[in-house]
Amino acid sequence: MDQSQRHFILGTAGHIDHGKSSLIEKLTGTDPDRLPEEKARGMTIELGFAQLSIPAGDGSGDDLSLGVVDVPGHADFVKNMVAGVGAIDLALFIVAADDGWMPQTEEHYQILTYLGVKNAVIALTKVDLAEDLELVLEDLKENLEGGIWEDAPIVPVSSHTGEGIDELRGTISKILTDAPVVHDSGKPRLPVDRAFTIKGVGTVVTGTLTEGAVATGSDLVVQPGGETAHVRSAQSHNQSVESVPPGTRTALNLTGVSLREDRRGARGGIGRGDVLTLPNFGEAVTAIDVLISKSNRGIRGMKQSTKAIRTGRQVMFHHGSSGVAARVHFLGQRSLSPGETVLAELRFKKPVFVFAGDSFVLRNASLGVTLAGGIVLDENANRRAFRKPFQKEFLEARAAAPHDLETLIRSQLKRDMVAQVSSLLLKSHFSSEAIAEVVSKLVAEGALQQSGDWVFEAVWWKRITGVAEEKIMAVHREHPDQLGFPLRELRTVMEWELPAPKFFDNVLEGLLSGEFAKAGPNIRHRDHIPQLPPELVKAGQLVRKRLASDLKSPPNKGETATNPAEEKALRFLAHTGEVIELDPKTVISSAGYDLIQSEIVAYLKEHRKATASELRQHTGTVRRILMPLLERLDEHKVTVREGDDRRLFE
Repeated sequence: MDQSQRHFILGTAGHIDHGKSSLIEKLTGTDPDRLPEEKARGMTIELGFAQLSIPAGDGSGDDLSLGVVDVPGHADFVKNMVAGVGAIDLALFIVAADDGWMPQTEEHYQILTYLGVKNAVIALTKVDLAEDLELVLEDLKENLEGGIWEDAPIVPVSSHTGEGIDELRGTISKILTDAPVVHDSGKPRLPVDRAFTIKGVGTVVTGTLTEGAVATGSDLVVQPGGETAHVRSAQSHNQSVESVPPGTRTALNLTGVSLREDRRGARGGIGRGDVLTLPNFGEAVTAIDVLISKSNRGIRGMKQSTKAIRTGRQVMFHHGSSGVAARVHFLGQRSLSPGETVLAELRFKKPVFVFAGDSFVLRNASLGVTLAGGIVLDENANRRAFRKPFQKEFLEARAAAPHDLETLIRSQLKRDMVAQVSSLLLKSHFSSEAIAEVVSKLVAEGALQQSGDWVFEAVWWKRITGVAEEKIMAVHREHPDQLGFPLRELRTVMEWELPAPKFFDNVLEGLLSGEFAKAGPNIRHRDHIPQLPPELVKAGQLVRKRLASDLKSPPNKGETATNPAEEKALRFLAHTGEVIELDPKTVISSAGYDLIQSEIVAYLKEHRKATASELRQHTGTVRRILMPLLERLDEHKVTVREGDDRRLFE
């Protein structure tokens, strides 16, 4: 398969016997009715697949590679239809000229609307059987009026005579040529619509790949079960490939996982309804918060389609190739009437794997009626938080712009206050690069604050750091003789303000990058100079005097502090930075240290390199002072040692 081709998924939809499969066979030369039962009954029960390659409509000479999904039209099989249209780029919506707009036509139309399929071509089939084509076209336009396909092209065709087939190909080509490139977020998902075994080959699954590429040799995870599957080989459009791009039909030969139906009651395995994806996108969940809409268009003969949905009722949640029972709970109202939209929570007995921004359909399983559709707002909902004000604010923000990345990031940080950039919106349609770019933009604008991989809501972060700053300054005011606030105590009191204790390190990093500094095991404001306590003032004066007696070659530590009081004073002065401890036996005043350092830097700038002996002679200090001082300069990247020489760090 030519990886440079543009790949798209074309999905058909429409009422039974309106000629979908015949039209696909006329377009592609492939009969999608592949199962014997389908041949016998003359209808598409399971999803059928075909391939269509057509020239691009821009005159470039390139081809468009289309995976054609023929979905069933019979009411009993609408659940399969949802699986077929969940990832299509263009709907080929079929209405027979001899029948017109039928109940399942309307239901398919509503399903496609709920799933957000905006691109469509309306194929008016069997025009050779129409008695009054103008009347049929007028009725068709009336049904499309006011909807997402109001301006969609209508192409009259006949699979029997071949009328309109070339025009239909050209219309499909024009729309897809102008369509955006298939989205690739680097987050591949393959909803499994078929799973079977082939003797000598093993487990094979098929589906429509979205969001990213899958390569042979890669390891995937089966969601919601969590088992690991290894991709032994891959096929797309009946050709073996090393890598499958998004927007294509694919078959994967897997090792490490067996069919669910072969497990004989044991948990695990893979089957229809599962999703294959990469292992780093989190787990399946049992609750999601969503935005649900109910069409104000009724379905003829289906009274249930116009009845309000009451909160707390059971529905079937159709997403990708899965159908899972759920309870729906509305936020702020007891029912959902036609034409209304509501925030809601779906609660499942069995886990589901969804992304924020995914579309879905809700149906009444027992009556076989489509009830509503919606979009996922919170892919990992907390049931206890559903009716909390902060969650309502979060959901309302996302409902206003569910596909806007900046809105998704702002809403999450507004609610959660903190997040790791590397794991932010993992289960979404956006790439890690796009997420990081918007985070950087919001940081630059001041809406967020960042510390390493952690990002914080700016207003909240300012309040938190302000609390820490005030606690430190309070200690300075109340105890001016103290070095600062003990870090251990600050950590303890700040834990009450933070969502998790680990965030104290980020608070500390922010303080130290600003106006605060460490003082031994304490933290202090940089302008705070602690005063020696009254009982140590005299001892401190003696320590200072001895160190100042010879700035470059002061006495050793034991001679500088000769009794317990002087030792306490020396430790105090070391913590404040007035004294520097070069090694356990050697101390020097900060003034002496700075003087020697400046002379060493000046000498190395002039001579480029020097031995320790040369530097000792130049500075006039003693070896006892110089050697640990040079090691400290090396450690602080002022100098670099090369053999016996020192040079300035570059």
